[in-house]
Amino acid sequence: MPTALTSNSGSELMRKTGPAEGRQLGWYANLVHNKTILGSLATLVHLPFMLAFLSFVLIGSLVIPGMNIEVLILSLTVVSLLLYGEHMLDDMERVGKPWSTVFSDRTLAEFAVILFALSAAIGVYASVAFSTLIPFFGVLAGIMFCVLYGLEVWEFHRTEFGGLGMGAICAFSYLAQVLVTGSLVEPWTIIMLFAIGFVLGYIMLWLYEYTKTKEYQKAWRLLGLHLLLIYGLAGVMIWVRAS
Repeated sequence: MPTALTSNSGSELMRKTGPAEGRQLGWYANLVHNKTILGSLATLVHLPFMLAFLSFVLIGSLVIPGMNIEVLILSLTVVSLLLYGEHMLDDMERVGKPWSTVFSDRTLAEFAVILFALSAAIGVYASVAFSTLIPFFGVLAGIMFCVLYGLEVWEFHRTEFGGLGMGAICAFSYLAQVLVTGSLVEPWTIIMLFAIGFVLGYIMLWLYEYTKTKEYQKAWRLLGLHLLLIYGLAGVMIWVRAS
């Protein structure tokens, strides 16, 4: 989801297309290794952000008292595949190849298709296993979101749209658990989880945009703290459930 940019004078932004050295990436520069195949694959995981996305799954799932472990594992896997696929599209030449990996657009697109196909297959499995089409259509919606966001179609690659996606991860993770466990659907819980995901996701993406300004050092520190807050919230919920 993140796009590597840097700033020149003032707040003017300019996309760089060369190697990541010299970019204003702060602590994130330690996670950028784009000169080899394995390094490029690791770079496009965008690990700190991926962990935040998975934290949103945990936050939505752990609300259910009788949480189904299989559904949780499937949800975590699907979100990982979808966002990894989005990250592949996000490094294509058509959007400026911000992470400058060794992969061509064709290879990145092929990776994305494979990842999306795997997520769709899990959606099919879940729909058959739990006798509901909601998981399959939920995954299809996720694929559509990731394609629009990753390829920066129209105005979809915006902080607001990304925040909506984070809210959807929380809310849909909860709904997936409700469907399988037979728990009562609580509309206010859905609204609350969506709001939590949206606010935390929006702040995360806003801080990332802030790293593209001349105050990038401060922005990276704040972003790191905010990511720790997201991980911490998920961790507290795990601890409460385990106690």
